[in-house]
Amino acid sequence: MQPTDIVILTHNRLDHLEVMIDALEERTTAPFQITIVDNASGPEVRNWLQANRSRFHQLILLEENLYPGSSGPALQIGIDATTSSPVVVTDPDLVVPELDGPCWLTQMLDILERHPDFGILGIGLDQSNLPPVAPPENLSPEEILDDEIVLGPVGSILTFVRRDALKSYYDDWRACESVARAGYRFGWALNIRAFHLGWDDYKLHPGHLASKRRYGGDYLEVNLIARAPSLGELAVAGPIVAETRRAGVPDAAVLELAWTETPAVGASVPEAVAVHNLEGDELPFEDGAAGAVVLLDPPRERAAQLVREACRVACGPVIALAPLETFGGEPADALSPSGRRGREQAGPGELPLQFATTADAAEFEKKTLDDRERWLELFALGAFGPSDRRLWVWEPVEPQPLPAEVNVDPSRVTLWEAVAPPPGRKLRPKRERVADKARQAARVAAEVVRIRTARLRSSSSSS
Repeated sequence: MQPTDIVILTHNRLDHLEVMIDALEERTTAPFQITIVDNASGPEVRNWLQANRSRFHQLILLEENLYPGSSGPALQIGIDATTSSPVVVTDPDLVVPELDGPCWLTQMLDILERHPDFGILGIGLDQSNLPPVAPPENLSPEEILDDEIVLGPVGSILTFVRRDALKSYYDDWRACESVARAGYRFGWALNIRAFHLGWDDYKLHPGHLASKRRYGGDYLEVNLIARAPSLGELAVAGPIVAETRRAGVPDAAVLELAWTETPAVGASVPEAVAVHNLEGDELPFEDGAAGAVVLLDPPRERAAQLVREACRVACGPVIALAPLETFGGEPADALSPSGRRGREQAGPGELPLQFATTADAAEFEKKTLDDRERWLELFALGAFGPSDRRLWVWEPVEPQPLPAEVNVDPSRVTLWEAVAPPPGRKLRPKRERVADKARQAARVAAEVVRIRTARLRSSSSSS
């Protein structure tokens, strides 16, 4: 019996890929072979693929991410490189089920054999981790054929494709249209369900999910993603967060009082508590309510009083980011309340701040959601050289127990919330989109030629 070819398109998210491959090997008894088409992943995935090369029938490494808004062109390369019919095409974030009796692959092939009029048949999806913003599955009897196939379009979710039914796999919807034009039907299995790891990407890989908005598509779970910090906010927060963590203060016990456009620590560290543009000299918090208090550019006329109040509220350090003029040129230790000692140290450097500002202005496609900790570490290291502002740190002479979180009375203060911007972007002019598609088509054609030429050379040398 010829093994069924399973073409997996990979792009980062190694944790999902490892689980998927393990499940395929452990829960599939029918013969199969895996072809990986890697869509220019980062080093972590590519190194893992090379280290696990023996587990795959073929490993096709693309030189660039072909048409990021659609998996189709890259999947077509995998279809062209394999021979079984049907061939299975899939994203790298599905866990096949462990079934009693014949395995999932045997049962899917059996459904196709009993329904030769179906050119595309996808696996069903386990609904247990359906994102809360997605509508629940609601099938009518008219949509179900023979109690086993749901009539409807299907994407690259362990999808079985008859070769004679498909002209080309450009994207999911047009693949279904293609088999329909060839006289076939399409649908997905009602009773065979895979666990969709990708439904948890709003928690596990929010940056990966957020980047999909750039290319369109209906991803309702994007609305569950927290607001992404700007690089400018991370550049300011980096040295401050390094100091609070060095002092052993839990992130949830950090209280930031900001008089800038946005709170930097609150925007960069989701667990921290932030209050924006607080009025008055007395802070609306109890004694010892926070592990650390951060004063971000406090008003000059109130700065000294705010430091005294912050030292009352904080069990651990009080940190201010401000220029010398905010405190009238006084040294930090001269401003220390009783029981505290003060010092000054370098704040965010001018060059890292300029880098962050320039990148933000250029709307650089950043993944600060996934990489915020790395950015915080980088900008903490950038606290050197000339800078208008510096860190002022007041530590208790005698260490005190630190709370696990900030004690807040919501009737006394309104907390700042990091609200995410509306999803989606304006569509670019049509001429730009058409030109992009032409360039992408040329890249796909060149990639196909390169792979086929390499394969021919390999077969010639082996013969």
